[in-house]
Amino acid sequence: MSVLKKEFIDRMAETGGITKKAARLGFDLFIETLMDCMYENEKVMIKGFGRFEMKTYKERKGRVPLSGEECIIPEHKKMRFYASEKLADKIKELQED
Repeated sequence: MSVLKKEFIDRMAETGGITKKAARLGFDLFIETLMDCMYENEKVMIKGFGRFEMKTYKERKGRVPLSGEECIIPEHKKMRFYASEKLADKIKELQED
C-alpha cells in the first residue's frame, strides 16, 4: 500500500498536533531544501534516519526491453537514499512483529 502526499501530511499534522497547513508547509519546505542540496551536489545527512546524495552512473551498454536492440545508456545522475543503521534496525524490528 502506498501513502500519498496528502495522507502523509494528514498523518504529520495528527502526530505533531499541528494544522494540516503547517504540516504541508513543513513538508514542502523539506522537499524544496533537499532538492536544492541535491542540485548543488551536497550530501544531506539526518542523524538516526539516513543520508541523501547524488550518485553518478557511468555510460554503459543496455538493451531496449521491447525490441532487444542494443543501445548506449549515457552517463547520468540519480538521487540515492542510504538508511542509517538505526532506521534499518527499526524497520527490521517492525517487520518481525
